[in-house]
Amino acid sequence: MPHHTRDWPAKLADWRRSGLSIAAWCRNNAVSYHTFLYWRKRLDDRRPDTGTFLQLCPPADPEPIALECNGVFVHVPVGFDPRLLRDILALLKGG
Repeated sequence: MPHHTRDWPAKLADWRRSGLSIAAWCRNNAVSYHTFLYWRKRLDDRRPDTGTFLQLCPPADPEPIALECNGVFVHVPVGFDPRLLRDILALLKGG
């Protein structure tokens, strides 16, 4: 695998951890936006789509929750309305 190809999984992981939009991350890291999209699609197509959910257990001292799905970030504050979150997730899912 060429050297630049080996770098992209780490770059994508860095972007996911950053919480930045793709455009902002690309600007901060001197990466072409279109190159980023190419590698994200190429590498994400190789990842298995498990379609599974994880059970979240609230921490003893609740903190806001940040969810990410397909590049969309949702920040859920402490004391959120579960019905509103359900509706938002349904919209993101396309239903």
